[in-house]
Amino acid sequence: MTKQAKGDLDGAIADYTRAIELEGTNYIAYNNRGMAKQAKGDLDGAILDLTKAIELKPDYAPNYINRGFVKQTKFDFDGAIVDFNKANELKPGDNNIQNMLWFAKDESTKSRPVLFLRRGMAKKDAGSDWDGAIAEYNKAIELKPDFAEAYFSRGYAKKEKGDLGGAIVDYTKAIELKPDFARAYNNRGWCEFLKNDFDSAVNDANRAIQLNSTNRSFYDTRGWARYEKGDVVGALDDCNRAVGLSQVGTWAAVETQGLVNFINGDYHMAFEQWNNTFQHDTNKQYLLPFIEKAKAKQALPR
Repeated sequence: MTKQAKGDLDGAIADYTRAIELEGTNYIAYNNRGMAKQAKGDLDGAILDLTKAIELKPDYAPNYINRGFVKQTKFDFDGAIVDFNKANELKPGDNNIQNMLWFAKDESTKSRPVLFLRRGMAKKDAGSDWDGAIAEYNKAIELKPDFAEAYFSRGYAKKEKGDLGGAIVDYTKAIELKPDFARAYNNRGWCEFLKNDFDSAVNDANRAIQLNSTNRSFYDTRGWARYEKGDVVGALDDCNRAVGLSQVGTWAAVETQGLVNFINGDYHMAFEQWNNTFQHDTNKQYLLPFIEKAKAKQALPR
């Protein structure tokens, strides 16, 4: 999906079409071409491709998620709900699917704000267009000032742009509007961690965990903040919990395992895990001091 990620939608569609010509049962190619068409505004063409993907692979949740997203963009909320419910059957307990269901079930009077929110998410996903995403979230908030999800999403975009203060303001507003918004507490806590406000980070992560004790990210946030506060035992416990809740082999798990290894004195492995994670995503600038610490520890005599 390199061309699609870079915004070359026509090139991506051409590549997916060639893949389909070579293998007519390639449901991934139909799925990807459908989403490329959606990004170009060809919603009907997108639905045709995604419907074909479902015919070829009816037990693949992303096919239904993507078709539901396109239907929602077309204001076909009933159709979107059907697709999201099917995806939820295939992947029960998935937070993203449940959020999509929540959006689709929202009252019809709220449909335009939801559309702008989804457009913002689409711009975020299609090449990390953070400015474009924020513009869409602004429209959603203008139409619906009590839209907690829009403040949450705008906070995420601001964080990715490096505006930690602005992100914290948006996450705080989301929490004010939706006091049980666990992800907003966690994300605000992570921004506080990046601003070296470790006490606040721990407090927010604590609240997130109280609201949802099965999300790996919440333990991850608290573990890193506890480590910086000098609570090594608490940090190790949180990181082990986060790793245990992670999908094996993901970069998130590798990054957190790096802190576990660092605490346990395996500085070489910690360095390798953090360095590889950073090479994969150079936006993780907060890892650089830890990489240097691990490098320095390796140089010390045993």
